[in-house]
Amino acid sequence: MCIILSRSFAELPGEPVFGFASGCCGDSGMSRPGTEILPYIDWTLPRIPNLLFDERILPADLPNGGLPVLTTMQHHVSIITGPGGHGIGGGTGGRAGDVHFHDGNSQSVPPLESLSIISVLPDRTSLLMSLPRALYAAHDSVREDAPSPCLEGTRVAVLKEILTWSESANGERPPVYWLNGLAGIGKSTIAKTVADQVQEKGMLGATFFFSRSDKPLRDPGLVLPTLAFQLAQSDNTLMEAIGLILTPLLSINPHRGPLLIILDALDECEEKGAAEILQLMFAHIARIPFLRILITSRPQPHLSSVFDKVPNVTKTVLHDIDPSIVEHDIHFYISTKLAKIPKKFDLGMPTDWATEAEKNLLVQKSGKLFIYAATAIRFIGDDRVRDPQTHLRLILNTQSLQQAGATPYLQLDNLYMEVLRNSLSPFNHREILKRFQIVVGSIVLLREPLPLHSLANFVHHRAPLRYLRGPRIYHPSFLEFITDPSRCSMPEFVIVAVPEQELRHAIRCFELMAKHLKRDVAGISDPSLLNRDVEGFEEKVRAALSPEVQYACRYWTSHLSRVEVGEARIMEALEAFSMRSILWWFEAMSLLGSVSNAVSWIEEAHHWANISKSKAIVVRILSDSRRFILAHGEVIRASALHVYHSALPFTPHDTVLYKTYYEGGGDSIKVLQGVGSEWPQNLSILRGHSGLTRTLAFSPDGLLLASGSEDGTVRLWDPISATSIIKLGGHSGAVLAIAFSPDGLCLASGSGDTVQLWDPISGASIATLQGHSDWVTTIAFSPNGLHLASGSWDCTVQLWDPISGASNAKLEGHSDQVTTIAFSPDGLCLASGSADHTVQLWDPISGSSIAKLEGHSDQVMTIAFSPDGLCLASGSKDCAVQLWDAISGASIAKLEGHSDQVTTIAFSPDGLCLASGSGDHTVQLWDPFSGASIAKLEGHSHQVETVGFSPNAQCLASGSLDSTVQLWDTISGASIARLEGNSSVRKVAFSPNGLHLASGSGDGAVRLWDPMSSTSLKKLEGHSAWVAAIAFSPDGLCLASGSHDHTVRLWDSISGVSIATLEGHSGEVETVAFSPNGQCLASGSWDHTVQLWDPRSGTSIAKLEGHFDGVTSVAFSPNGLCLASGSKDHAVQLWDPISGASIAKLDGHSNQVTTIAFSPDGLFLASGSHDHTVQLWDPISSASIARLEGHFDWVTIIAFSPDGLCLASGSCDDTVQLWDLISCASIAKLEGHSDTVYNLKFSLDACTLVSSSEMETFIWDLTSQPPHHLASRSSLATPTHIVGLTPPTWSLDGYWIQGIQQEDAYARKICYVPHHILRANIVASNQPTHTWLAVGCRGGHVTILVVPHSLFPQHFIEDPVDTSLIPTVALPHSLLPNCETLLTDNDTPSMYGAPPLTSDGPILMNEEPPLGNHYPS
Repeated sequence: MCIILSRSFAELPGEPVFGFASGCCGDSGMSRPGTEILPYIDWTLPRIPNLLFDERILPADLPNGGLPVLTTMQHHVSIITGPGGHGIGGGTGGRAGDVHFHDGNSQSVPPLESLSIISVLPDRTSLLMSLPRALYAAHDSVREDAPSPCLEGTRVAVLKEILTWSESANGERPPVYWLNGLAGIGKSTIAKTVADQVQEKGMLGATFFFSRSDKPLRDPGLVLPTLAFQLAQSDNTLMEAIGLILTPLLSINPHRGPLLIILDALDECEEKGAAEILQLMFAHIARIPFLRILITSRPQPHLSSVFDKVPNVTKTVLHDIDPSIVEHDIHFYISTKLAKIPKKFDLGMPTDWATEAEKNLLVQKSGKLFIYAATAIRFIGDDRVRDPQTHLRLILNTQSLQQAGATPYLQLDNLYMEVLRNSLSPFNHREILKRFQIVVGSIVLLREPLPLHSLANFVHHRAPLRYLRGPRIYHPSFLEFITDPSRCSMPEFVIVAVPEQELRHAIRCFELMAKHLKRDVAGISDPSLLNRDVEGFEEKVRAALSPEVQYACRYWTSHLSRVEVGEARIMEALEAFSMRSILWWFEAMSLLGSVSNAVSWIEEAHHWANISKSKAIVVRILSDSRRFILAHGEVIRASALHVYHSALPFTPHDTVLYKTYYEGGGDSIKVLQGVGSEWPQNLSILRGHSGLTRTLAFSPDGLLLASGSEDGTVRLWDPISATSIIKLGGHSGAVLAIAFSPDGLCLASGSGDTVQLWDPISGASIATLQGHSDWVTTIAFSPNGLHLASGSWDCTVQLWDPISGASNAKLEGHSDQVTTIAFSPDGLCLASGSADHTVQLWDPISGSSIAKLEGHSDQVMTIAFSPDGLCLASGSKDCAVQLWDAISGASIAKLEGHSDQVTTIAFSPDGLCLASGSGDHTVQLWDPFSGASIAKLEGHSHQVETVGFSPNAQCLASGSLDSTVQLWDTISGASIARLEGNSSVRKVAFSPNGLHLASGSGDGAVRLWDPMSSTSLKKLEGHSAWVAAIAFSPDGLCLASGSHDHTVRLWDSISGVSIATLEGHSGEVETVAFSPNGQCLASGSWDHTVQLWDPRSGTSIAKLEGHFDGVTSVAFSPNGLCLASGSKDHAVQLWDPISGASIAKLDGHSNQVTTIAFSPDGLFLASGSHDHTVQLWDPISSASIARLEGHFDWVTIIAFSPDGLCLASGSCDDTVQLWDLISCASIAKLEGHSDTVYNLKFSLDACTLVSSSEMETFIWDLTSQPPHHLASRSSLATPTHIVGLTPPTWSLDGYWIQGIQQEDAYARKICYVPHHILRANIVASNQPTHTWLAVGCRGGHVTILVVPHSLFPQHFIEDPVDTSLIPTVALPHSLLPNCETLLTDNDTPSMYGAPPLTSDGPILMNEEPPLGNHYPS
């Protein structure tokens, strides 16, 4: 079974999206036809699933014939695709481009980076049933507001016209028919009738009848999956085709008969989504000649604007039809319905009981609105009154016929008012009005409909809703009437969103949240489970959060923002919510899949609290909450419980939010060090490009951010949630310029000598503009969108018509390449900057030159007009920003402050701020009026290439050559408080007693930390280049550091004083190691030598020469009498560390030696190499024992089992090999990793092996035959007698810290570390009740966490155990807490286990350890 997934689907919050098709992959190990695939994929949609209509093709050089392959084996699903992808066996993983999907027993789902074709899944029936869709969208669905077909004999002409259109030959008529008209004119009845008649002829493909009163029926994200579901059911050919809509339709014979899709009441779909649906359809319908689409709607502006731009559409306006035709149809309808009423009530009246004059008067009052006639008939035939004659007279006696100039709804309004009057009882008039305002007011004003029981709970009214008399809301026209005071002349019935109504709803939202929200509200209990891994997740959420509570969580800020400013009751409720419930609310947002919306909702609340002058603590908590969700949205989206276990611990500790909510103790994770005191300036970092980001642009509405990169792609981002929406990959080279059209419906990108036009909603390519003869470096739209300008290295500016794609003019005048262009706000001036040091002003209408601005002393890199058009700014390689008078061309000011070229500038939308980015890695904010510097934003590690403000000027985006996009808060300008450092941490190590932590970094500094007090003890400065290696002496009193400055330095680890600088190497020092007794230090260097030093005197003992290439690793034998060194020269050298003499040179490898290790008894030496082999040596005789072959890529790590009987080797071939040291035979090949294996560790009993690669960690059961990895807890038998659980083994899985206990054999996601943490190094120091974790991070910082072991399954101890029977375990005090190192770059991790008994004496594991078993507060 072959399964393909589109990246757009994988990224898109709402519902999972599936495609379908059958097929068999012939590759070995792929699942065979009939293999069950879980009907479950756990990614969802934030926007319209664009690739339903735009399926792209992957590069032809991918494996498996160019298609990504998804394999399944039991409960493990893997998608292999992208660069470097390889097919795998057993569904266990692939290479770096792999993506894994898992069910509830899985460990991780790495992010998708390179997928681009829509999924195809197996079982037709189960798949179709699992498609996310609106269940009652079809024309024949049974629902309360379903339209009735036209009464036979009515609407004859328009029905004939539509049916003739639908049956026309391919290409004869436009493929789209738009039937529009006023509300209530009968559009839906026509659509229903057409659907019924076309279905009888076998021409109906699918229908979607929208309704604003039902959330699924107005959700644009469900439209295309629903149509796909119906299309598949309507045609067997479509059922068997690959894809969802476009590909199945393209697979059909293009000469087949017409196929009709109907979209009724499109105006009741969410506004933006409706326009997107139209644009998607128009972009692709020409490719399907037999397809017809009938659309009905009111002529709303957002729909009309789209239809007006498309010429090939048939349009019919119902209210423009000949009045006599409409009157005939309505008269026929009224006569037929009135004649049935006597029989309905058995009243003994004749069928013609209503006179012809009365019928004619009803027809006149109806005008062209069928809804008037239908409502009148419903009122006349009211089964509760059973008095049709009286009700008929009431209607006929309403106000006179509408006068000239009156609205078309006058008579309908009069009818509605008569119905309302008759709903009042003379006995409880006031009570009914009160109920009406509360209940109908809630129905009208709530942001989304609620089920009846939930509505009753929300309005909190004791009277059952079923007793409420009055009209039921059958039609949107009544909602419009009841909320418009100019139409409803009875004020007591008008429903207006007055502050008092909003106050009542806001308070009710707070009440519901206060009552029902709590920590772990859904009862998940296990924080290591991500939301997608929780069994029965959706059922748990529905049980925990009722519809009214879900509504309260989503819309409390919407009601709050409309409450009168400063209202005391709501301020009190907001304070209680902020101080008690806001983290619970974040958890609920995760459960409801609404994390992306939480930022804007919190912003609404913060704004209201600010202008209402709420208490300072409330305003600060709401401000912190905004940054909280921006900083931690990714992990909160993934796991509700990690609001508490990851997001809160990594919140700056001086913020009010952290101080209010962090309690510590219990199972709380504490970050001792590495988190700033305040929020950083940058809001978030957008990652996804594989090359440098060269250009950025916000869409006009601020909801999209576009970025162009040297990887040849354009990406569209959601700047609020910091998620990638779509990847546009049509360019063949670097994208140097992008720009949105003013209406946001077109995106232009420049690359090579072409300009590409895109639809930013569907991602479809619109046009390719060719005319330049060299690279396009800059593009800009005119303010009215009628002109597009592009500048090029060919020294010209081209003017284009973006609608037709035609070239309008070629502007010549520069003597060197054009680097930047910009239109003035009125569009009457175009400015261009050039490498000729000048700025040219042009008339874009005539193409003539207006002025030449000279003043820069080097290339002009960037220009921008102020919003009022009066000021022009230019940035140059001369490091300055020039301000010019855009009218006179005079120089206003020169802004100096950057220390390198100014590469980009932008004015804020209000014109009060100017931002400039530079090659000095900074962004400067300037006051353009005074020329003063406002702020300097530091955070990038390379040249800033582009900057752009959001429309509200509160967010600034900057893109850099460091491949990142940074978002900055321009209001607070807060800087992060971090531990000193300015370079990446390369090495981290605990001292043997765990009291000190040392880190070596790229800036040449070594830092000593106190992990208990979270303080930096010393910064050891002396190295002038990267610190590549650090090691503590066995007694912990001395620290050695090796650097790329060719030196080794010795430090007093207590005082931080430099003891000695060991000079002798002439190349970079890559590795250092102390002998077991601490009396000798060895260092290996790229100068081909190993130096032996006396660490006490700092003197050189010996220089060991023998290698003829760089030394990569050194290791002492357990007794310290032998030193081994591995080198790039393919050899292993054995040395006598006492005499410095060479013992032997072990030749056997044919490539670089990467790793060496002695067996526990010192009788074996193993070496791994780039030649794909492991060599076993006798270090005593220097003889080669065996050459172990089996890997087909570099050997990266080797490890001996504690009993010395087994050797494990890890490789770049993603496998682990197990070798029998007695027979030297291969025991097993362990497959499953999807990347290079860097670390190996045996358990003490040698029954379990842990292997780690960059993205995953496996635990292998070595007792089974063959050995297999334990993928989940469910595969283990539950122990019944576990005396004590071993400390966890720690590793990194992406940004997740995960711990594994030998007894549990399950990689538990303990904590998510924010993106500023590197994945290169993690050090663990285990104590009996908790673990200290040190993680190297960017900027030379070290983050230290304390993780309580209560997060692990201690409950596995089922039977009571007599603690007196716990044996004594020999552990020296000096080795507590025991420290292990995982995932280091080059060093072999130390074995996990206790050394021999020392003079420190034994410790009972049930005693209080010397350092205490509680982490510091």
